[in-house]
Amino acid sequence: MSTIFIPNPPAHQLKPNQQILRKRQYAALIFLAGLVCLTFVLGAWQLWRANQKQSLIEQISTQQRLPELTWSQGSPPAWRVLLLDGEWLNHAEIMLDQRMLDGKLGYHLITPFRLKDGSIVMVNRGWWSPGELMLPPAATEAPRVTIQPWPRFIELGATPIQGRVFQNLDLGRFAAWAHLPMPMAYGVALDAPAGIYPLTVDRPMGVARHLAYALSWWLMSALGAYLWWQFYLAARRGYVSKG
Repeated sequence: MSTIFIPNPPAHQLKPNQQILRKRQYAALIFLAGLVCLTFVLGAWQLWRANQKQSLIEQISTQQRLPELTWSQGSPPAWRVLLLDGEWLNHAEIMLDQRMLDGKLGYHLITPFRLKDGSIVMVNRGWWSPGELMLPPAATEAPRVTIQPWPRFIELGATPIQGRVFQNLDLGRFAAWAHLPMPMAYGVALDAPAGIYPLTVDRPMGVARHLAYALSWWLMSALGAYLWWQFYLAARRGYVSKG
């Protein structure tokens, strides 16, 4: 009777369950490496945002140091102090509800101003609370304004307009309500009559927040790289010992 000899598998060949474990370890290493790259890129993006924000702040400062400019037609330059030339449309003034000032509720008075060429600029004349006066003082003098980006807002649903009270400055709803062309710009008045409190000009936040975000992302990236290396060494030691 002949004897059949079955050769032993090579020492470095892994068993099926070890192969599955090895594949999972490789997948985990690739996934963790992807997270490290992603957090590093996010940190670099926040640093780029900080540089962009700093450039914008410098541009705003440059614009606001320029002398006052009379403006009567066309799209006004952002952040420039302008003396608008045209007429107030007091009949189309709206009030933005639920606006706080020093812990008190009131309204922001938004009055359209028509330039000489017919363009509409929405001017925020300031904060007003009814008190003893049931109606705010009418706009009369030519406004000095700083042109700003349109205020952003979030509404879960269209809030009904009550008289001339709006919840937010929605241009489409305002134009339909007032039967006027779509406004082209938004400005904050620098002066206000008695009873109305002028608002401060909203400037972009500084770069500190973006730098803090960048540091946070890079710390997570460094931690992920450390964990990746430790996991790689542990997986390699396990592979060598089993081999």
